[in-house]
Amino acid sequence: MKLSPISLAILPLLSLCSVQAAVYSVVDVGKVPELKSTYASAINDNGDTVFNGAVKVVKNDVTNSGVVQYQYFNFPIQLNAIDFDNDNIKALFTAEQLADVKNGILDVTTLGILLGTNPAAQPIGNAISYVLRGNELANNIKLRDVNATRTNSEYLYDINNAGVAVGQATATFTQQSFTPAATTEKPTPAPEKLWAPELPYQLGVVVVGNDTTALAPLYSSYGGGYSVAKAINDNGLVAGYGSVGLVAESIANIEKLCTGAAVPIDVCYYNYHTSAARMPAINAYRQELSDFSYTQRGILWSQNGSNAVTPTVLGFLGDKNSQVAHSVEGVKAINYYSQALDVNNSGIAVGLSLYSDSDLYVFQDEIYRTEQATLFVDNEALPMVDQNEWSSSRALSINNNNIAMGYAVKNINGNARAKLFYYDYSTNKANYVTGFFASSNTRPNAINDNNQIVGNAEVIIDGTSTRRTHGFMYDIASDKFVDLNTLVGCNLPYQIVDATDINNNGTIVATALVSREKRNIKGEPVLDAKGDPEMESVTTVITLQPIANGEVESCGGEDQNSYKRQSGGFGGAGLVLGSVLLWWRRRVM
Repeated sequence: MKLSPISLAILPLLSLCSVQAAVYSVVDVGKVPELKSTYASAINDNGDTVFNGAVKVVKNDVTNSGVVQYQYFNFPIQLNAIDFDNDNIKALFTAEQLADVKNGILDVTTLGILLGTNPAAQPIGNAISYVLRGNELANNIKLRDVNATRTNSEYLYDINNAGVAVGQATATFTQQSFTPAATTEKPTPAPEKLWAPELPYQLGVVVVGNDTTALAPLYSSYGGGYSVAKAINDNGLVAGYGSVGLVAESIANIEKLCTGAAVPIDVCYYNYHTSAARMPAINAYRQELSDFSYTQRGILWSQNGSNAVTPTVLGFLGDKNSQVAHSVEGVKAINYYSQALDVNNSGIAVGLSLYSDSDLYVFQDEIYRTEQATLFVDNEALPMVDQNEWSSSRALSINNNNIAMGYAVKNINGNARAKLFYYDYSTNKANYVTGFFASSNTRPNAINDNNQIVGNAEVIIDGTSTRRTHGFMYDIASDKFVDLNTLVGCNLPYQIVDATDINNNGTIVATALVSREKRNIKGEPVLDAKGDPEMESVTTVITLQPIANGEVESCGGEDQNSYKRQSGGFGGAGLVLGSVLLWWRRRVM
């Protein structure tokens, strides 16, 4: 929906925090009516932006236990899926509440009970996705969930200069009736209600305008396969990964397990492939061939309008960078995998793949393996970092100068720490960046054609030992690494915690903490005893737009490296939101 002329006239006054002496002005683009919190993804050279919003997040409470908090206002609980004649469900409500709920009337209390107990075990996704183009309002794009049931998770990751966006969506669910096969114990089983997925369990998508096209998995037997789209270049080449096969031992295991007797075959397929024990990146060790899920490879899909173009399947580093699996007798097979996470306009892709060293044993029958940053070019999978120095790594972005970047992990001061690296394809050399200090976790997200890198890194506030995550920018030419919070006005209400993309005009899209009026799960304002609105810290998507001849603003003469600015006043909320951001990044990998 486009804004009216009046709305367009006042929009800068509502969302642009004016700064007279700063390097960037800040525009809040992430406030949407459905959700409390949004998280940045990407921006193109036209300023078109994609981002995602949290349906639910996990926050640590005072006991450091994870607590699910719903961020979606007035969540669409499927009341017709609940058996209100069940005594256990009746006991959740008063008689008056039960009557209202049956009639679809939900208040804060009853909606909270339904979300907290989820009596029908309704699947609830983690995220929904948005596209913001030009002066339009941010638009929730429904990737697979066309009926907005919110039973799945949907993410957008990238958008090219033609405005084509890419991402992925998990399976949606519908409640169905199923009667198990008769057994000796239950010769006449009763029908059961269960939630059945629409396979495949994960699909990469391409969004043109408001139209979504799925990327068909290359191998789809025994559960539909899967695909994920992570990036798209200006020629319409999509980088991602997906299923390309399934080993014979797994096929035999699946056929034995998924007979349709105990649960529907599609439900069995879904449970098999989404089991954490079978995910290759999680369970690299102690995995039998019969427990392998799909074989995963990096993939490049062409989106130039021709359906005849065969996707390109990428390789993996393999044993000692040989690009083949190890062949040591008596040693367990490895579920080698790869992922393409970005591709430039020359078609050079970067990402990660599994590396092994058959001279190093972890157990008697298992050799050392880890994921490492990988360059995919001319049908080869090539290493980018010294695998003897760095225990793991991944390449996240590559620009049109053939300079790639990512992060590598090694032990620093007794802890595993991530460090930014950038890699020049022309010289085959990786360079490493310290960040704010030696043990600061430093994770980049994107690089533009001006060789400027943005991401997030740990800072220590006011000389304490407490760490926070701040968005940064690093310029390769000047070797300057800077906290983005020092480049905006001192009195702005935002704390920039993660910079996710930077376009060739220097505009940055980032995630920031901001204090807003608190709203309950119905979306209603929460008032204190005096009737005044309560406030809370939430995350929102902002763009940082360069100011011509802008200069760093001096905040009361404070040391710019102390990080003691207006945005530093979130206190404990910074710790809580930090755990949320960590959870969020893990969910969208």
